[in-house]
Amino acid sequence: MAGMFLTLLAVGFGIFVLFMVWSLLNRGAKSRRASLDQDTIDNSARDLMSRYGNKADMEAEKLSEQCLAIGDFEGEAVWKLVKKAITRLQT
Repeated sequence: MAGMFLTLLAVGFGIFVLFMVWSLLNRGAKSRRASLDQDTIDNSARDLMSRYGNKADMEAEKLSEQCLAIGDFEGEAVWKLVKKAITRLQT
C-alpha cells in the first residue's frame, strides 16, 4: 500500500514539474505573437523576395524548418506566415 502511494506521489510530482517547465517556456508567448503585425510580416517577405527572388518561399520554408529543429515553435510559425505572405505578394 505504501509503495502505491509513493508511486502516485512521484507521478503527481512529475506532472507538476512538467507543467511548471512548460509554463516557464511559454511565458509571454501570446503577447509576442500579438506584437507581430501584418506590416512586419510583409516587410520580411519583401526583404526575402529582394534577396532570393523566386526562391524566397523556399528560403522562408528552410528558415521555418531550422526553427523547428531547434525547438523554436514561435519562430517556425513566424516564418510560415512570411512564406504565406511571399506567396500572396508574388501573385
